[in-house]
Amino acid sequence: MYLGKADVNTYDKGAGREFLVSNGLGSYGFSTVIGANTRREHGLLVTRPKEETQHSVLISKIEETISYQNKKYQLSTNRYKDLVYPDGYRYLQEYQGNPFPSMLFIIHSILLKKSIFMPHGKACTVLKYELLASPDKVKLDLRPLFAHRLNNEVSGDDKNKFIATNLNATSLAVEGRGLKSFCSVSSGEWSIKPLWFENIFYKQDDNVDSLSVDKLWSPGSLVKEISEGDVIYVVLSTEPSSYSMEDLIAMEKETADRFENILEQANLPALSSAEQDMIFASYHLVDDRLDSTSSIYSGYPSVKTRARDTFISLPGLTLATGRESVAVRTLNLWIERARDNDWIMPEFISLDGKPIFEGMDDGLWFVYAADKYLTHIKDTKNTEPVEPVTDAVKSIVDKYLCGIPELDTVYSENGLLCLKKTDSPRQWMHGVINGEEIVTRTGYLVEVNALWFNALKVAEKYADESQKEKYASAAKLCAKTFKDVFWCSEINGLYDFVDPEVQKQDTSIRPNQILAISLPYSPLNDKELSIKVLRLCWDELYTTYGLRTLAPHHDKFKGRSEGRLDQRQKARFRGMAWTWLLGHFITAYLKYNPSRKDLGWIFMRPFNSHIRHGCLGGVAEFFDGIMPYRPQGDVLSANALGELLRVLYEDLGPED
Repeated sequence: MYLGKADVNTYDKGAGREFLVSNGLGSYGFSTVIGANTRREHGLLVTRPKEETQHSVLISKIEETISYQNKKYQLSTNRYKDLVYPDGYRYLQEYQGNPFPSMLFIIHSILLKKSIFMPHGKACTVLKYELLASPDKVKLDLRPLFAHRLNNEVSGDDKNKFIATNLNATSLAVEGRGLKSFCSVSSGEWSIKPLWFENIFYKQDDNVDSLSVDKLWSPGSLVKEISEGDVIYVVLSTEPSSYSMEDLIAMEKETADRFENILEQANLPALSSAEQDMIFASYHLVDDRLDSTSSIYSGYPSVKTRARDTFISLPGLTLATGRESVAVRTLNLWIERARDNDWIMPEFISLDGKPIFEGMDDGLWFVYAADKYLTHIKDTKNTEPVEPVTDAVKSIVDKYLCGIPELDTVYSENGLLCLKKTDSPRQWMHGVINGEEIVTRTGYLVEVNALWFNALKVAEKYADESQKEKYASAAKLCAKTFKDVFWCSEINGLYDFVDPEVQKQDTSIRPNQILAISLPYSPLNDKELSIKVLRLCWDELYTTYGLRTLAPHHDKFKGRSEGRLDQRQKARFRGMAWTWLLGHFITAYLKYNPSRKDLGWIFMRPFNSHIRHGCLGGVAEFFDGIMPYRPQGDVLSANALGELLRVLYEDLGPED
């Protein structure tokens, strides 16, 4: 990833490109390439201790100033409500993303390079300042700004005071708002001179429904005279650090080497820089702690842990990237949660540790992910026992065969799963605005029953001889009923849902039907009908970056996420284009057009440009359903990135 002057020569260009570093332990650094924070979640050191369920921004940023020949040049950039000051982005010459983010500032004949990295497995962010060229000595002034707040809040008018303590000449400890953080430098001394930076404006949060103005505190600054070739490291951490220069150089080399290892480990050939950047970005979505309760994060800035997101993204984020150990650890984590709840899969774990049950399809997505894993390792030398996973698959499918009242889910005599309630978050398009469902769906849901057929066939595959017939007969009944219930000749596609209680057949053209032909086992075992479903989705729902959640000619279609919060929420499922659905569309297309990988690549190529904006290397959660197709939601989405990586590996990879 390389950005030149033309990519960052205005505030909007630079602020619209975000970098991300992480340490595999749930901590991260997240900001824009020009250093201006535009979200509450931005910060150079954002951590989530093991016992916590939410991240906190400890150290927001560092203000950087160079003094030369009695002139000061401020390299930082901040946005206030009506003002950008200072405007240090003017001195930014280039940005490079690999092996980690680095920015080159040029002031006449002075060249200063700043690099940012998080050593793997260590709860710290390291910034390296290197004076590459200078005709004479310059003074470098570094002033850290502390936030000490949750990552979805801003600092209020509280009277909690920050306290800074000099641990020694090069190290500071800061306490405030019940949190503690540390800042140390490889050389120089701290000068204590506290300052408040008020009215910092977060442009991305600028709407009537969220807080967007913050205040940050600085204990003082480090002023150090440096010459050409000199290097200063700054370590931001949650614990006191005393790294020597040799330690810091070694950590920098290890971090750089790790990125090379990431590419070598991946099962993707990653021949293009875009593929490499996407693989790198996938590592920010995985928590490597063996005892972590959050193996895969939903994305940034949300940083949540959700069952459905985890299982949809797992094949791409872990199997395509060669992280089979993460895949099985993730599956085992959720197996334990399901086992503890009589084989009902929870959507997430609440702040007080209680399982929260939402999606009626969460268990079915688990079976999908489990089968992807088991199929992937079948011909490898993986020594992990598969019995816990195969046993979980059968136990979860058996639970659905009995019906799950806790999920308002009934197993009908016709072999389909039926949702008996509308005002609960059982299906992925759920949302309520002012007491009104955004998308009302009940009865037989097309994607749920596609997943159900797939789950039955997976259970049949891994069952012993005494159980195979049970799953096989259930799958046979499901397939027959599926076609009879869902096929709609009026639209030459599938009903989105059919409610047997009120005899309603929903002809709204939505992308949920793509799963009926994209999953490994398809309930629509009719090639002619499957191609018609594919054509309908292509003609009515396909956009550059995803499949729309509703066809444009529908009277409730809303193609852009704009306006009030309720309007933006409605748009999510009434017209926004979701990238993870595009992954299933490409898979379905290549299933019925195996010789047209060239078109598969055409569907993928727009992301070569997209990953150079927003979160660099990452893929946004969803996009506007009409021009100009602006990205929305998480700027780095597990589902979106995971599905594209899965397609690259499974569908567009080289032939055996």
